[in-house]
Amino acid sequence: MAHKLILSALGSSAIALAAALAAVPAVAQDIGVVASIEPTMRGTAPGARPRNLAQGDAVVANETIETGAEGRGQVLFLDQTTLALAPSSRVVLDSFVFDPDGGGGSFGLQLTQGALRFIGGRTTENRDGTITTPTATIGIRGSSGLVLFENGATIAVFLMGDRMCTDAVSPPACTSREGGVLTDEGYAGQVSADFLAVLLELIDGLPPDLLGPGGAGGTGVDDGAPPDSGQISSRGEEEDGGDPDQQFITQFGLGLFQEVPMEEDEGGGEEEPPDECEIYYSESYDLPPECTF
Repeated sequence: MAHKLILSALGSSAIALAAALAAVPAVAQDIGVVASIEPTMRGTAPGARPRNLAQGDAVVANETIETGAEGRGQVLFLDQTTLALAPSSRVVLDSFVFDPDGGGGSFGLQLTQGALRFIGGRTTENRDGTITTPTATIGIRGSSGLVLFENGATIAVFLMGDRMCTDAVSPPACTSREGGVLTDEGYAGQVSADFLAVLLELIDGLPPDLLGPGGAGGTGVDDGAPPDSGQISSRGEEEDGGDPDQQFITQFGLGLFQEVPMEEDEGGGEEEPPDECEIYYSESYDLPPECTF
């Protein structure tokens, strides 16, 4: 009888211990560290309360990181990937696997608001790192780029490296041209110097010419577009087509962006005034029905 009571007590204790262990949340995996902050940046780990991040703090898998209206920050990941966030941005670090011995792994995050600069590390040398917005998934392989999500639209600028693709169109559109722009409509030409300067200043807080050669993260964008690079994918993605001299022009202000392809002036005479669609700009961002870009 005593033997049965002891076994029963042990069984109850084991069940209670298992329940207690199950109630303890798993320790989140550290995947990187905060490299810089200006002035504040907030992180929310899974199952935890929001916290103000400080330089040197670890970030974990599936953590949400946000910047305020005046905030900026950079995160350095274990594979040497660097992520820089502009003000009023929000990302979720939802996929990071890294094998420090073999160098393999995967990288993925969600950008739900704002702008960022991505400089790929070891995990994206031979496979795409992904930046997913509400309208597209941008794949970046062996490369660096800028990605912006604003007013329901995604804009990605390829800076340098291997290639960048978007699945917003079918088949996916890709570019390996420095300064190439991908939007929700596919390939849009080469980035204009003005828009690139605005976007870099938004992310870095200083004009590009005050950041040293190539900017803080290095833009790698030449004045002229390199020649077509031929096939850039064996998976059937569509190479960036169209006129390599076409430029991607945007109007920037109050958080609004408008896509307007620049047309070459062939007349050499007096410039014609822009039509309504080219100058249309409003806080509602509702374009007239006749305006399509």
